[in-house]
Amino acid sequence: MKTIILPIVILLSTTILHAENGARGHNSTTRKSASSVHNILSTQLPARLQSSIRTRYKTYWITDLYKCTTEGKVCYYITLENADQKIKLNTSHSANWQVAHVVAKDVAIR
Repeated sequence: MKTIILPIVILLSTTILHAENGARGHNSTTRKSASSVHNILSTQLPARLQSSIRTRYKTYWITDLYKCTTEGKVCYYITLENADQKIKLNTSHSANWQVAHVVAKDVAIR
């Protein structure tokens, strides 16, 4: 009976070990290509990006701000509004904001 159980235990432990190693390899490749998106506060922006928003767009308020991380690279996306227009900016891996989209608001006179 012992001669039958011992080879079965060794076979099962070897199979489990190979399965765990294969799963680890699969997860590591998935993590590299995965991206994450998080809403953040304006105080969580890097100082260089905060200061340019405060000086250039001081008459605007922030309506949307999020951070996107893909393959170790970080991008920030922000939407600013005032009474007349809505501006969307992004960083796209650089140190400065770039205008992605500007929309004029319809102002109805009553």
